[in-house]
Amino acid sequence: MEIAIVCQKLSYQFLYFFTLFSYLLHNSACVCGTFPLLTLIYVLGNASICLLPPVEGPCQGLLPRFYYDRFTQTCQEFSYGGCDGNENNFMYQEDCEKTCWKIKKVPKICRMEAAVGPCRGLFKKYAFNLSIMRCELFYYGGCYGNDNRFGDEASCTEHCAPKRNAPSFCYSPKDEGSCTASVTRYYFNIETKACEEFIYTGCGGNSNNFVKIEDCNSVCKQEFFMSQSLQIKTMKNDSLLNPFNVQETTALYSFGNQTQGTPNSTEFTDTPA
Repeated sequence: MEIAIVCQKLSYQFLYFFTLFSYLLHNSACVCGTFPLLTLIYVLGNASICLLPPVEGPCQGLLPRFYYDRFTQTCQEFSYGGCDGNENNFMYQEDCEKTCWKIKKVPKICRMEAAVGPCRGLFKKYAFNLSIMRCELFYYGGCYGNDNRFGDEASCTEHCAPKRNAPSFCYSPKDEGSCTASVTRYYFNIETKACEEFIYTGCGGNSNNFVKIEDCNSVCKQEFFMSQSLQIKTMKNDSLLNPFNVQETTALYSFGNQTQGTPNSTEFTDTPA
């Protein structure tokens, strides 16, 4: 994972122009310390920055920003002081969503921190660690704690390990925006199951908007067909186990907060508490 951050000092009179230019490219503009800066952030395929906690920084600014909350599994607004901080800091909510959709959804109890409890026992248990997205051994004291506690690693993994899914914005309709520019972009067309070209007007719109068709294919098309393949494979396995009740064991696949399939799978897209 590499994140290249290039900052360039700008005079105040040019800040608006570069901010608009940055927005059109779906990058970010920011103010850092006492200087307005244009920050071009290129995220090269790794969403691990989304697991970082939000950091306001030591400066006194009150800049509205967005960060990915790994516990609610949504992008939330916070106030950024204007300097330092970390990379889990986005100018626009859609930038946060486009970067962090790769953080797979897990059930609510799996987002809890492992809790030893106040008692003094040493019971070998496993808990799902949201920071590294896998189950880890810990020793439970024997009382209290929480439900992120499993008797063996296999049970923990079966319940908590995230399933592949396409991000919800891939299902958003084409939206040209509300300005007057003419910029070639690409979106995933759910009707044709393909990434297609459209003309973006430069502002507004939604996150189903890619500068390169390769990015659209990677983010939406491949994930969509992998999800479909997973559903078909699971249905076949279920039909062999229970050929007379396939409709009750249909695999569930989820996209953001939209769930397709039978109600059993809602645990992977539950509404954050």
